[in-house]
Amino acid sequence: MNEQGQESSVAEHAALYLSGAMSDSERQAFEAELTAGRPDAVAEVRRLQLAVEGLAGAAPSATPDPGLRAELLQRISAETDRLLDDSRAAQVWRGWRSDDAADPLFTLYARDGQWEDTGVEGVHVRRLFVDRAANRMTAMFRMAPGASYPEHLHDGPEECYVLEGDLHVGDRIHMHQGDYQRAMPGSEHGRQWTDAGCLLLVTSSLSDDLI
Repeated sequence: MNEQGQESSVAEHAALYLSGAMSDSERQAFEAELTAGRPDAVAEVRRLQLAVEGLAGAAPSATPDPGLRAELLQRISAETDRLLDDSRAAQVWRGWRSDDAADPLFTLYARDGQWEDTGVEGVHVRRLFVDRAANRMTAMFRMAPGASYPEHLHDGPEECYVLEGDLHVGDRIHMHQGDYQRAMPGSEHGRQWTDAGCLLLVTSSLSDDLI
C-alpha cells in the first residue's frame, strides 16, 4: 500500500473508532496501536476529536418549546401508567384480601372457589388462601395449551407443584406432572410456558415484580 493509501486507511479507522462503528476485534486492534503510540493513528484521533469539539461549540443553544416538553412528559407518564396497569392485571392477587386465619382448620370447598383471569392470555388463577400480614398466598394456576407467563422477580420464596400437564421454566427446565420446584427470594423466573396446558399448585409472595 502506498503512503496515500495508508493515510486514508488511518483516517477511516480513526473515524470508525470515534463513532463506535468498529467491531470488538477491530476496536481492540486499533486501541493496541494507540497504546503503542503509533504516531499517525494518535494524530488522526486527536485531529478528529478537535473537529468534533469545534462543531459542538459552534452549534447554537436552543431552549425546548415548553408545550413540546409538557407533551413529552405527559406521554412518558401515560406509558408508565400503562405498564403498571399491565403488571397489576397479570397479578390480580395483589388486590386480594386476607382470609380468616382464626380457624385452625381453614377449609375451602370446591363449590366455593372460582377461577379469575390474570390478564395474561390463557392463564387463570384460583385463590386458596391469602395471608397479607405474611405476604403469602396459596393458589392454583391453570394454563391453556401454548400459554405463557412473563419473566418475574421473586419477593419471597415460591413453590410450584405440577398437578397436571407440562411447564417450561426458562430455556433449560421442562417440568411434568408430579414435578416440584422451589424458587428462593430474589431469584428470577424466566418466561414460563406450556405445550399441552397445565394445572399448578403454587405458594408465593403477593408482591413479585414482572421484569
